[in-house]
Amino acid sequence: MSSGIIDNFWVIVSAVLVFLMQPGFMCLESGLTRPKNSINVAIKNIADFVFSVLGFWLIGFGLMFGLSRWGVIGTSCFMPEFDDNFHLMSFFLFQTMFCGTATTIFSGAVAERMKFSSYLQVAVLLSAIIYPVFGHWAWNGLDSGSTAGWLGAAGFVDFAGSTVVHSIGGWVALAALIVIGPRHGRFGKDGKPVTFPGNDLPLSVLGTLLLWIGWIGFNGGSTLSMDARVPGIIVKTIIAAASGAAFCLFIGYIVNRISKITFLINGSLGGLVAITACCHSVTIPESVYIGAVAGVLCLAVEEILFHYRIDDAVSAVPVHLGCGIWGTLAVALFGDPQILGTGLDFISQVRIQLTGIIAACFAGFIIPLLIIKQINRISPLRVSIEEEEIGLNVSEHGAKTEAFYFLRVMQAQELTGDLSLRVPADPFSETGVIAARYNKMMDALQQMGARFQRLFEGSPQAVVSTDNGGRILQANKGFETLFGYPAAGVAGAHNMDLIVPENLRLEAATLRQAIVSGKAIEKETKRMHKSGRLIPVSILGFPILINNLIEGVFFIYQDITERKILEDQLYRKAFYDSLTGLANRALFLDRLRQTLKRQRRNKQLHSAVFMIDLDRFKWVNDNLGHQAGDTLLKKASHRFLSCVRSMDTIARLGGDEFAVLLEDISDTKQIIAIAGRIRNETARPFMLEGKDVQISASIGIIMDTGSYIRADDILRDVDIAMYRAKTTGKSRFRIFGKKLKQMTHDALQLENDLKTALGKKQLTLYYQPIVFSKTGRLKGFEALIRWEHPIRGIISPSDFIPVAEENGQIIPIGQWVIETACRQLKAWHDRFPDCEHLTISVNISIQQFSHNNLQKIVETALKDTGLAPHCFMAELTESAAIDNPEAVIGNLNRLKQSGIKIAIDDFGTGYFSLTYLKNFPLDFLKIDKSFVNDINRDHENLEIAKAIITLAQNLDLQVIAEGIESNAQLETLQGIGCDFIQGCYFSKPLNSHDAESLIIEEKHKKQKKGF
Repeated sequence: MSSGIIDNFWVIVSAVLVFLMQPGFMCLESGLTRPKNSINVAIKNIADFVFSVLGFWLIGFGLMFGLSRWGVIGTSCFMPEFDDNFHLMSFFLFQTMFCGTATTIFSGAVAERMKFSSYLQVAVLLSAIIYPVFGHWAWNGLDSGSTAGWLGAAGFVDFAGSTVVHSIGGWVALAALIVIGPRHGRFGKDGKPVTFPGNDLPLSVLGTLLLWIGWIGFNGGSTLSMDARVPGIIVKTIIAAASGAAFCLFIGYIVNRISKITFLINGSLGGLVAITACCHSVTIPESVYIGAVAGVLCLAVEEILFHYRIDDAVSAVPVHLGCGIWGTLAVALFGDPQILGTGLDFISQVRIQLTGIIAACFAGFIIPLLIIKQINRISPLRVSIEEEEIGLNVSEHGAKTEAFYFLRVMQAQELTGDLSLRVPADPFSETGVIAARYNKMMDALQQMGARFQRLFEGSPQAVVSTDNGGRILQANKGFETLFGYPAAGVAGAHNMDLIVPENLRLEAATLRQAIVSGKAIEKETKRMHKSGRLIPVSILGFPILINNLIEGVFFIYQDITERKILEDQLYRKAFYDSLTGLANRALFLDRLRQTLKRQRRNKQLHSAVFMIDLDRFKWVNDNLGHQAGDTLLKKASHRFLSCVRSMDTIARLGGDEFAVLLEDISDTKQIIAIAGRIRNETARPFMLEGKDVQISASIGIIMDTGSYIRADDILRDVDIAMYRAKTTGKSRFRIFGKKLKQMTHDALQLENDLKTALGKKQLTLYYQPIVFSKTGRLKGFEALIRWEHPIRGIISPSDFIPVAEENGQIIPIGQWVIETACRQLKAWHDRFPDCEHLTISVNISIQQFSHNNLQKIVETALKDTGLAPHCFMAELTESAAIDNPEAVIGNLNRLKQSGIKIAIDDFGTGYFSLTYLKNFPLDFLKIDKSFVNDINRDHENLEIAKAIITLAQNLDLQVIAEGIESNAQLETLQGIGCDFIQGCYFSKPLNSHDAESLIIEEKHKKQKKGF
């Protein structure tokens, strides 16, 4: 250190600037912590400086800068008197401020939870021993310019103390934080940090700016002389601080999507700490980079602390320890070797800097952690949770603020229940304003209490309060009205003795026990009027809590007689059939599910299920009216009930469909006997509208439900068995077994395969020729769909079209047929121009007719393929046409507008009304092949064919006869004037290639005939 007056004066000025860091740290900590600890913050900030100065003078200065022994510890200069040594006093003053800074770093981290006495112990340990010992290793000889400490002698550089001051303070803070733990409530149950509101963030900003000023002396004064280096050092110090603040704010906003003031505070301080070790030996751009990394490092280290639930009140560890380590490494990474003057190469400099960091960890963390743990075992370092909640202002220093008196009054109100107590309120202080508001709230609370009493007394519901033993304390007028006992005369009586029926006393005792254990109970039950009459009531019971102790019970009773009556009615509507009084589907399924549960618990239980369908019920509705149908259902229900046991369930599932559940029955003969009785009872005539009406029942049976898991599966299978009974002759029963199950499985497999058949291109079209009956010339083709199943081979449309119609797949399949047929015919037209008269016929399902997009599908197919509309003919079966003739006529008229031809297929097999026929926009009638088969042997078939042709001629329609298999049939149809024929006599259905060959053959015949 130079002995010049200017240099010493600069060191003193710098010491004063560093001293400004003490109020800076106090403002920073006060602003970030809660008001209830503000006095404690102020006291310990001044105390740590006071004790650090004394401790450093007593032994610290000697340990740090005294005559070195082995480069480890100083052995002289304890309690120095200086002897008017101006230079030594200046140096001591400067280093004392550094020691105070290290102590204050620890002070801020452990704020709001540590006892003042415990804090002083650690502060003295830090300032008098830990800081000086490590300072000796790094800086001994600094005053004389010749390093004697083992770290300094090895080339370790820490210009102004990133490690010596800041890392040491940060390491000790981390050790203390680990031992004392986080503030109460700082981390939630999920481990996430809970933000504590700061006392005054602008005050924290003021503290930060004071620290910036202090750092000018901190770094600038570390030259120990006023020379040309000082301005550059100060500039680089400020630049690094600004860079740290900017980058911390930027990265913090990206991660959190919010700009926190603490990002600027911590980032700037982190930049200051990081540049401290190397501000004399780096360039300004390098200072920017060092500060930027420090800003990001502050955020990263803070997240690490949160992960391990370490609660640093002012982020001292991220700022001073994290950035101090980085600044120490930056010496080797960026420092100019000539300025450093250590004579080490890059790798050696990095190695000694890392050694210094590790040594600081040992001296500032590992050893202090062991010491602090031992102190904590002897005398706990932190205050109790109660003291922490009250605040250290009161618990540690007895400082009775307005807030203290506020809390005292609140505590008295809690203990006594006296809501008339009020808080003294000074209208000229912030706490006084809050106290005034609190007093107004208490006024309102008193009013609420009065209103509650009026509500208790005037409530129409019966309200009674009892002690924990059930003795009535108070009852209202509603209690008197509901139960007949005078409200004023029941006090002291036991509630159970007055209103609880004998058979419900155990239930009432259980309810009371649950309530006095802290639970609120809501239950519907019955209570007894003074007259002995039972009343359905809803009970709400909850404990009366006073000072967290259960002092009694409130019961609120409401008469629910009317609601119970309504619920019974709704239950009947929800679970019983309104017409027959039998169980409905919902109740049947519920009982079936309960049966399955019992069977799973007890494998010895067996049950059976019937599904019953009334044959000819539709005939009764259609011919005798719906009223007769309802009468039939009611009478049939009564007969079914007479056939089963009282424990069995009969349900009406809907329409004329019934189900029977026979519980706990395993005798096969008995099950069959019950089914036989039901069938026989149904076969007996029913008197309806004065007439005997004969019906029958088709019954499906599942003999044992034990193999089922789901009730819905049982209904599915028994329905299959019933349907089988109906389709094989009616008035019989069928048992669901392996054969039916296989049939069902095959049908289901077929349905599943059909869902992918179109996508996998398994569907194809065959084309059966339609020819002129007199000339045999080709008129066109009927497109017939086939399914080329990969396993089952060719599947006839009669096997899969009904399935497609049932599950709705007929719509996409039908659209595909229309598009494919149009595309194929157009291809033939284009290839054979002289065959443009050929037509294509497509069968249209009734489901397609009901589909709103049929006309659009046809028109789109014609437009996309370019096929002329008159070459396309839609065929609709007679049975489909007469099912809903008005709707069909409307759809056909819309289709007709597209210009296509329309034919009725299978004509003569239904009951087509001639009235409707003349209104249908038809072009062709197709005589069903059933009339053609025996047309030469059956005179009746011949006459029907003649009649159809005559009818068609009168309506200006043309006739196509299907199923021609012989020349004799052809000649007969030619003789009676049939226009066109179709059948295997001329050609079986052909694939597209063979159909094309037939067109070519037709063309050649034509050409030959032309020659």
